[in-house]
Amino acid sequence: MTANKKMLLPLCAALFLWNACSKDDDRTEEFSIIGVWSPSRKIVVANNGTTLSNTDYSACYKASTFDFRADNKMTSQIYDLNATLDCENLGSETVFYSYYHNAKKLVIDGKNVEVISRTNNELQFVDDYDDVDGDGIDEKIITVFVK
Repeated sequence: MTANKKMLLPLCAALFLWNACSKDDDRTEEFSIIGVWSPSRKIVVANNGTTLSNTDYSACYKASTFDFRADNKMTSQIYDLNATLDCENLGSETVFYSYYHNAKKLVIDGKNVEVISRTNNELQFVDDYDDVDGDGIDEKIITVFVK
């Protein structure tokens, strides 16, 4: 009986390690919106999918932060250039948000936001629709956030 117990313990340990490792390999890492994000650039995309522009935001606006917390509150601290091109603190605001991973949808203060792309360190979402090129058809204005 003692010899069987001695064989059983290493066998169980080996099976445990194999099982633990295989689950880690099969697990896909789900995106988490929780954390502090900053604006990086603006992308304008036409209806046919053509990128019309991909422009970095100003260093001033890039200093802005959007802190998505686990309690479903988002606090924004916004900086932007004023009329004399000085970087100005426009203040902070805290609002409620909901994030729906599978639907690729974000709801911020009751406004539905279409998520275009997401990774652990980049989030792209439709910020606005506007006829940028003057053809009478609104283009997608996509904001890119980075962690």
